[in-house]
Formats: sequence, C-alpha cells, structure tokens
Amino acid sequence: MKFHQIVEGKTKIFVPKVKNTKGPGKKGGVFYNPVMEFNRDVSIMVLDALNKKNILDGLAGTGIRGVRIANESGGNVIINDVNPASYTIIKRNIKLNNLDNAFAENKNLNTLLSKNRYDYIDIDPFGSPVLFIDSAMRSIKKNGVLGITATDTATLCGIYPKTCLRRYFAQPLKTKYAKEIGLRILIGFCVREGLKYDRGLKPLIGYSADHYFRIYLQTEKGVKNANSCMEKIGYVLHNFKTGERKISKETDKNYSIAGPLWTGKLFDKTFLNKLEVKEYFGTKKRIIKILGLWKDEANASALYYEVNNIAKMMKRDPVSMKNILKKLKNYNTSRTHFSPTAFKTDLNIEGIKSIFFR
Repeated sequence: MKFHQIVEGKTKIFVPKVKNTKGPGKKGGVFYNPVMEFNRDVSIMVLDALNKKNILDGLAGTGIRGVRIANESGGNVIINDVNPASYTIIKRNIKLNNLDNAFAENKNLNTLLSKNRYDYIDIDPFGSPVLFIDSAMRSIKKNGVLGITATDTATLCGIYPKTCLRRYFAQPLKTKYAKEIGLRILIGFCVREGLKYDRGLKPLIGYSADHYFRIYLQTEKGVKNANSCMEKIGYVLHNFKTGERKISKETDKNYSIAGPLWTGKLFDKTFLNKLEVKEYFGTKKRIIKILGLWKDEANASALYYEVNNIAKMMKRDPVSMKNILKKLKNYNTSRTHFSPTAFKTDLNIEGIKSIFFR
C-alpha cells in the first residue's frame, strides 16, 4: 500500500496514491476522495461556529476530516474506522500533525455510538447513512449536532424508487427539482428517527453538491420540540402535465406523491451568519459563492423552478435569471444553490407562466 503526503487546509495528511485524483480513491481498502475537500472545508467552518468539545468522525477512511477538525477547530476528536488499514493510517496522520486532542478507534460505528455520547457526530459513508442514524440519535447529546452525508443521490432522486422506499421509507419522485425532494427525504428520515426518542431536529444547513447531499442537524430535546418537528413532515404533490407542485400534510390521489419528507427550512440564517470563510481554505472561492446562495435561499419557499423546463413546457425561449429576479422582486423570490438556472418563489406555476410566457 503506497501513500503520499498532501496538505489540505492547514493540515498534513497521508493519503493513498491513486492515478485518478479527480474522484474517490480506495487503495488497500483505505478510502479517500479529493473531491470532498469542499465538504470538509464547510465542516471546519461549521465546527468553528459550533465550538463543540466531544467530536466523533465515525467513518473516517484516512482520517482526513477528523484530523483537520482536531488541528484546525479544536475539541477532543475521536477518529474511527472499522477497517484496520484505515486505523493504521489514522494513527499515522494524528502523529504527523503532533495532535494530543485526536484519538484513533477501530470499531464498528454502531458499537461506538452505543457506548459513548458526543456533542458532534459526523457520518460520511460511501453510500447511504441510514444504518447509523438510529444509533446516532441515541448517542448525540442535548443541543448536539449531526453532520451527515448521503452519496446515494440516484436513489433519493427517484432513479431507484423501490430502494428509496426500503431505505428511507419514503417515495421519491423523478422531477426537474428532484434534488430538493431527495434532500428533503434524507432530512425527513433523520427527523423521524429522532422523533422516536422525543428529539426534535433543526436543520442548520442542508445542501446538494457534486455527487452527494450533506446536512447539519441540531438536536432539540423534549416532546414539545419533537411535536413541532413532526408538524414539518409532509408530502410533495406534483402534476406532471402542468408543472404544478405544492407541499401538503396529506396525500392526494389526483397528484403524483413524494414523501414523507421534511417540509421546513433547509437553512438557519442566524447560523449561516456565524460562519467565517477561512483564507486558507482550498475551496474558498466556491464557499463564498455558495454561502451567498444559501443566505439568499434561507427564507425562500420550498421547491425550485427550472427556467428551461418552464420554457420547454410553454414552447418559448428561456427567460434570463436577471429578468426573472427583476420581475418577481415583489414576491419572495431568490436564486437557489441547487441549480444556476433555477429559482424559488412564492408565486405558483400559473403565475410564473402568466408573467414570463404569455
């Protein structure tokens, strides 16, 4: 097994030598994905704002995220992977950075979660996180935060509906805004897992990027918070003929249905305003751009509209985003991070058509 040293953020890391540095690398069973640097930069920014003491990086691979957190954000960080080869390289990376606040573990994640409690738990699997969510809900402390990645986006976005039903107990829907439906199914599943233990969960950040979904959920203990969260579980109703879509607490046989899923906000704007972009981030420019989109989108209505899709339905040329934002300025309208050619608005599909595609 060959490794070489890289620097990500302010941290030195040994990672597997792979020919294709543009995608995931798995050499000798040790997982490393350079594309996820953006994801990891955001997690450093989040941990800085949260100031958590007891942190778990549960599916660590090379340990790159956990080592960076320990080195750049602080706290006591447990860096775990069930793979013995990963455990070896995690210890090497801790030593490389002379860290006395990072500790390697070599356990099944569910076993580790059942024995200890944490202020912050990061779950970044290769695929779906569903196998670990129940244990994480029991392990997370009051006001703790869960950072969860899902890379099974095809399943969540409706390509494999039966798989989504099995894993997430929810019906996906293959629409032009399937990414948002998929993200909301993921959040909804996690929220419902928390409800079993009288825990409410508030999304601080929920986003789609590259090949994955990523969510940061803060726990709010107690029946009152759990009940409040339960009220935000519902369905998306979609009419494929007209493009109409709406959020509902109930299903309706006259529409195609997605859910149950999260119908509340994807971002907490107060939390977003606490985030500081570090000068040394390798993905600094990308973070600055997307953070602006997140803030714009934080108080927007659910479910985005794709400009090109509406134009195709109306058999007209697309309208520029600049023109859309200008004409809809009297409505709650914003860009969305989901797509550069999409927007969110309080106006329904018929209202949008009447303004732009008469």
